[in-house]
Amino acid sequence: MEEQERSAAGRGAGLPFGRGEGLTEEDAGLVEAFRRGEESAFAALVIKYREAVYRTARRLVGSHEDSADITQEVFIRAYRALPRFDGRAHLRTWLYRITVNLCLDLHQQRRRQTWVDLEEVTAEAPPEDAPEACAEARTLRQAVRAAVAALPPRQRAMVVLRVYQDLPYAEIARVMGCAEGTVKATMFAALRKLRRQLGAVLGEETVATLTAGLGAGARVGDEVP
Repeated sequence: MEEQERSAAGRGAGLPFGRGEGLTEEDAGLVEAFRRGEESAFAALVIKYREAVYRTARRLVGSHEDSADITQEVFIRAYRALPRFDGRAHLRTWLYRITVNLCLDLHQQRRRQTWVDLEEVTAEAPPEDAPEACAEARTLRQAVRAAVAALPPRQRAMVVLRVYQDLPYAEIARVMGCAEGTVKATMFAALRKLRRQLGAVLGEETVATLTAGLGAGARVGDEVP
């Protein structure tokens, strides 16, 4: 168990990130305060990054329960590893890397199950007086969520980090532990799959409009309960 913790946290804990943009001044101050024994500094980091970590996990594993468990585990591992964090990467990058690794580990454990959240992709009946446009928008979001959920795990992770978390390719590469060119190639392949899958549901013209900016970080289907 201890070895697994070192692996998931260590894959981002001041190890092979290369030179990132480094800590922000605010984060550096909180990290140093925590290292001096101020527990409130770590609590401040949790408050700052908890929502982003949860939203990323939710889009990768689906259910609220799993996402909440992963979010808790991310900060447990961050708490234990923070004294060894060397600050070469943005703290956000480090936390996203722990998050993605935990999500991928969970998927590996459940590889025989479909990695789709039924809460996310099952349409709720709109109120009778709801405008038609609202119903169409909801249907569109659900179609996008289902298509993203059906991507292979690493592709899905990169799409979530790029589209929903608005990370640049270089930072995604550090999170995923790969070359920036690999991220771009993976995004291109994911975009082709999304266009193919969504085209059968929404029509080619709608899909072309919807996915036109995905590679540049367009934000689509951006609501998470």
